[in-house]
Amino acid sequence: MAAHIKHPVNNVPFLFSSQTRVHHEYRVSGKTLNLGHRSDQRKTLKERDHQLLTRNLKRVRRATFPQIAEDFNAGALRNVSVRTVERTIIDMGFRNRCLTRVSLLTVRHTDLRLAWARQRRHLTVDYWKQVARSDESHFQLYREGGHILVWRQPHESMEPTCQQGSV
Repeated sequence: MAAHIKHPVNNVPFLFSSQTRVHHEYRVSGKTLNLGHRSDQRKTLKERDHQLLTRNLKRVRRATFPQIAEDFNAGALRNVSVRTVERTIIDMGFRNRCLTRVSLLTVRHTDLRLAWARQRRHLTVDYWKQVARSDESHFQLYREGGHILVWRQPHESMEPTCQQGSV
């Protein structure tokens, strides 16, 4: 059961004035989304800086925030903090995502697999029960679980620099 706006919710860590503003905003527009976050702050990075960051991210997609900030500060007129670079990259729509896995099978490989399956389609279930199968164990040496993260925007998932081949 919701509390009436005249009786603010006491266990919510917001001021009564904030609760009143959100309630009024919801009654007027039906939305409570605050799109003006950090709207009162002056933008540290300009449009040209955004272009430079985008170019750097697309060149080295696997970089970390400190590496990106160091690379940006090397070419910029003024130094900015790692947190500013992080906030700007996220505001620009970039996210750190796993590589998109794509099949490396060529048309020839696909045709050969299909021909193999067609040659054996008449075999019975009893035959396949007698076939020895190997256990498919997965081993990785010198890598951390195979999760490689790259910086990309949502529409860039199928770009070659954001893909990882698989068989």
